[in-house]
Amino acid sequence: MRHLYKNLLQNYAQKRNFSLPQYSCESEGPSHASRFKSKVIIDGITYESPEFFSPIKEAEHAAAKVAWESLSTNEIHEDDFGLYKNLLQEFAHRE
Repeated sequence: MRHLYKNLLQNYAQKRNFSLPQYSCESEGPSHASRFKSKVIIDGITYESPEFFSPIKEAEHAAAKVAWESLSTNEIHEDDFGLYKNLLQEFAHRE
């Protein structure tokens, strides 16, 4: 379900004519067992994953979740409900 947040965040940026979200990661640990913490910048604001994750992709999804939860509490527009419906349909088809 985490992939949902990156999609939501990208769509949020596109609808508001913001630059697309930009992700960066920092790593810790040995190269064969690295763990990653990610940051995402959207509309000039940086959001960070709360912890380190084994794959980079999970760290990016966690940062996107933090950003989405922060942004979505500030504003949710009715046109976003169509996005939710489409994402739920897509998710249902994958199952």
